[in-house]
Amino acid sequence: MKPPKGVQIYNLIDSQEMVCFMWKYTLHMQTTQIPFSVAFDDELDFKILARAVNIEIARNDCMRLRVFRELGKVKQFFLPEYKLDKIIIKDFETSQDREAYLDADASTKLDVFNGETFRIIFFREGGKSGIYINASHMIMDAAATFIFFADLMSVYDSLVNGTEMPKAMASYEELIKKELADPKHKEKIEREGKILEDFVTRDKEPIFCGANGMKALNRSRKLRLNKKVKAPFVYLPIGDKTFFTKYSMPSDISDKITTYTEENHLSPEWVIQLGYRTALSLLNEHVNDTFLWVLSPRRRTVREKHMGGTLASPMPWRESIPENITFAEGIKQISENQCFLFRHCDAPFTVIRASELKIFHITPLESVNSMMFSYLPLTQNSFGGRKFEFGGYSMGHYCMPLYTVTLKDPYTGEYKFSYIHRQNMYTKEEMLAFNDLTVKIMLAGIESPDKTLGEIMREVM
Repeated sequence: MKPPKGVQIYNLIDSQEMVCFMWKYTLHMQTTQIPFSVAFDDELDFKILARAVNIEIARNDCMRLRVFRELGKVKQFFLPEYKLDKIIIKDFETSQDREAYLDADASTKLDVFNGETFRIIFFREGGKSGIYINASHMIMDAAATFIFFADLMSVYDSLVNGTEMPKAMASYEELIKKELADPKHKEKIEREGKILEDFVTRDKEPIFCGANGMKALNRSRKLRLNKKVKAPFVYLPIGDKTFFTKYSMPSDISDKITTYTEENHLSPEWVIQLGYRTALSLLNEHVNDTFLWVLSPRRRTVREKHMGGTLASPMPWRESIPENITFAEGIKQISENQCFLFRHCDAPFTVIRASELKIFHITPLESVNSMMFSYLPLTQNSFGGRKFEFGGYSMGHYCMPLYTVTLKDPYTGEYKFSYIHRQNMYTKEEMLAFNDLTVKIMLAGIESPDKTLGEIMREVM
C-alpha cells in the first residue's frame, strides 16, 4: 500500500525492526501475527460493538498504521482516517468449532503490504459472545492487543450507557517520532547492548537445552561430525511448520501455586520460569546453564500502558542455577536477574542477536536459545468487572523452535500453558511430557522450598 500524498513517512523503530528480522527466518509472514480473542459470559450488542471498533480505530492510532517497501526497506505511515464497513459475525455450536475456525484465520497471512494490518471477527458460542483480533506484529505486540480489548470495551460501555468516553489513548506515532529524532538513541542502544552482552558472556559459552533433551544437539553434532557443537541449526526457514499444544493446570494444583506465591509475595512468572529451567537442566545431562529469550513488554509508564503499537523486546536471559541451591533461593536469583534485565530492556532484539552470533561464533541459522517465554498478567477488573475467557490461536508456522505463553485465568484461577513448537523438533507428546515434568518440579518446590534443586530433580525422575 503506497502512502497518500502529504502524509509523514517514518522509518521503523527498533521494536518493529525485530519483525523484519523474524521474516528472514521463515517463508510465512503469519509467523509475526498476534491472534487473540476475549469471550464474555454476557451478551454483547454487535451493532454497538461495531461502532465502538471504529471509534477505537480513531482513538488507537496503531490501527491506522500502514507499511510499505521503498528501495528494499520497510517504511510506515499513519492514515488520518480509517473505518471498517463490515465485521464478520460467526455463531459456533462448540468451543472446538470456534477454535478450529479461528486457528484457520490465525494461520492465514495478513496482506500487510496491501493495507491489511489486522482482522476482527465477532462471535457467539455457548452463551458467550466475544471479539477476536488477528493483528500484524508490526502494529501490535501481545500487550497492545490486550490494551485494544480493554479500551474497546470501555468505549462500548460508554456507548451503551450514554456516558463520557474513556480517557484518550496515548499516541504510538508520537513515540515513533520521539525515538527516531532522539540524538542520543544510538549511543543509548550501544550502551545497553554492551551491558547485556557482558551479562550473557560472563561465563563460558552456553549450550542449547532442548525441551526433549539432547535430540536437536546430537543431530547437529552427528551431521557435522563434531561432538563439541553447542548450537544446533534451529532457525531453518524451510522447517517453520508448527504444532500448537495447550495445557490447563487443574484448579487444585493451580491453587497451590497461587497460595505459595501470594504468601511469599512472589510473581508466578518466577516460579514457572524456575520450573522450566530445572526441567531443561534435568533433560539435558544436568546442564544448569540455560539460555532463554524472555519477552519484556517495555511499557514502564502509565502513558505507555495505555498505548497501542509494538514496544516489546525479547531479553537474552542466561541463568546459571546450581543444583545445590534451594528452590526458594532459585526463585530469588531469577527475580533479581529479572529486575536487572528489565532495567536494560531498551537494547533491541536485532542488536542482541548480532551480539550472540559474534560472541558465540555461530551462524544466523544456529542458536543456543532454548525457547521464547512470555507470562501474561491478567486481572479480574480488566474489562469493567466482566467475567472473560482469553484465548490464543495457532499461526501454523513460527520462526523459533519453541514459544511458550503462560497466564492465570482470573476467574477459574487455573494456570494455562500454550506451546508453539516446530514440528521438525518437537512432537505434541514431547511437549506435554516437558510440561508434565515442569509441573512436577514446581509442585515439589512449593511444597518443600528448602529442598535443593538437585533433591527435587531426583524426586521427580
